[in-house]
Amino acid sequence: RRRPPRRRLFTHARRVVLRGLEAAMQSAGAAAEVRRALTALLLRRRTGQLPSQQQRSLLELPSPPPPLPLQHQKRRSSVSGGAAEVVAARCGGGDGGGGGAWAGSSMSWALGMRGAHTQACPDALPSAASSGPQQLYNDGLKSGFYRPDARQEQTVAKLQELYVRVAAAARPRRKSGLTMVDDVESSRSGFWSSLGHFGGFESRPSATRGNRGGGRGSSGAAPATLKAPDVQGLYMYGGVGCGKTMLMDLFVQAAPAEYKVLRTHFHDFMLDVHQQLRKMAGKLDPLLAVADKIAENTRVLAMDEFFVTDVADAMILNRLFGRLWDRGVVLVSTSNRAPDGLYEGGLQRPLFMPFIHRLKVECDVHDMASPVDYRRLASHQRGLYRVTEARNEELYEEFVELAQLCAPSAAVASGVRVPVAMGRSLPVPSSCGPVCMFGFADLCGRPVAAADYIALCDRFHTLALSGVPCFGAANRSEAYRFVTLIDVLYEHRVRLLVSAEAMPFELFENVLTQREARERPDAAKHPDVVVDDNLGFSKDRTISRLTEMQSVEYLLHHAKQHAKGNVLALEEALAKHRATAAAA
Repeated sequence: RRRPPRRRLFTHARRVVLRGLEAAMQSAGAAAEVRRALTALLLRRRTGQLPSQQQRSLLELPSPPPPLPLQHQKRRSSVSGGAAEVVAARCGGGDGGGGGAWAGSSMSWALGMRGAHTQACPDALPSAASSGPQQLYNDGLKSGFYRPDARQEQTVAKLQELYVRVAAAARPRRKSGLTMVDDVESSRSGFWSSLGHFGGFESRPSATRGNRGGGRGSSGAAPATLKAPDVQGLYMYGGVGCGKTMLMDLFVQAAPAEYKVLRTHFHDFMLDVHQQLRKMAGKLDPLLAVADKIAENTRVLAMDEFFVTDVADAMILNRLFGRLWDRGVVLVSTSNRAPDGLYEGGLQRPLFMPFIHRLKVECDVHDMASPVDYRRLASHQRGLYRVTEARNEELYEEFVELAQLCAPSAAVASGVRVPVAMGRSLPVPSSCGPVCMFGFADLCGRPVAAADYIALCDRFHTLALSGVPCFGAANRSEAYRFVTLIDVLYEHRVRLLVSAEAMPFELFENVLTQREARERPDAAKHPDVVVDDNLGFSKDRTISRLTEMQSVEYLLHHAKQHAKGNVLALEEALAKHRATAAAA
């Protein structure tokens, strides 16, 4: 006797759905829950009633969700015999399984509601567009911590796009809630392909056929076909000091824990890889085992200073990163070289070329090409204190260069006057933006005082002073003004560039106190020597402050107060300085 068509169709559909779910969920517990839900559905079909509380307890079914208020519900929609119900607009109003009414179809409860109550609604998750590196960068610009830079803004926009794509890849897919089609479709890829899924990203087949872990032959030719990644990474390259590492660290700082970001340096990363290879020497393919171990706990690999020089690194990079990319790991990297320039001139470079081809596909290659070296803004390669024969010329060149960096759109001006208290004003020989330059005679050889220096510090944060002489009896008044100038500049954390006849401790050799004059009577008789207790006691403080004002620590204080855009570079320089001192 033939079964009624509707019953036969229902039984067949139940069988297909059950088998597909058991394969896709990869969990005996999940399959058992589906089986119990389907059993409840059969009970509803045969008895015409919903399962009682006792029956639900025996079947270990969850209690039904409470009905939604009418204003949050959408109109009910019938699908072939009332098999489904359009759910409420909790998750953006779509026809997804987000929370329908219990009084509706039993299929929507038994098959659609479970996913909606165990997974977060996608639209309820935090919006990546309202956070991320872009927000941190904007906050830094508003506070003056970062300098406006068009190229950096383009890079931050790319990092923000990557941030959003990673969030979308980690976001759970919305189920329709009407049928099991979504789950059946996800199982069509096969049971074994689902084993490669980890951390919210899908595994992809290797970019080249016939080679394990993304490997290739040694021809170095470009691969015929490379599958585009679901989430393309970012490879940032450019000159030194253009802010690559700073911007990458913004991405790392903004990324939540769910992104599983591994922040590392290229050399540290490769050193750890080689150590792991030695530990796994007994395995069939230790390189792939190392890559799989990294991929288990990493979604995004943030790598600083990608620079290949070692042949041992070059020979394993293609298979190592090929495996990581196949496992869905996203690379965010900085480098001083474009991909085509990596390992240039290296031994067996043709064997390295496949990695470059794959890198260009897996990452958006972005040239920062910024004309500004922010480390150069924060440090001075030729020093802050010059005593060479060409010291005055070098100081002026440094002043012009620094003025152009601090105020690119401004020109060096002369004749600017700074207002001082009591209606007076101080003429400035050369200035540009927050930088000014004086000769020693202009600033200390005239009748000026602390009020003039304070007004100068209120207007400029960097001062270049040329032609500082050694002090003695002939320029005693100038020595007093110079001591006052250094005190004011130090208290206001002004950056000072100096060209002088001698080093700081030699400038005041002809200035003695009464006690020193008694201890050195022959020196006190010299015509250039001045005996002055006030100036003699002040000279030690001035020498100490002149020396400190050349240090990285002082420049860091200056940057925090006047030029916040230099803080990061100076903190980096200070960390290197302390590491070098500790090693010594």
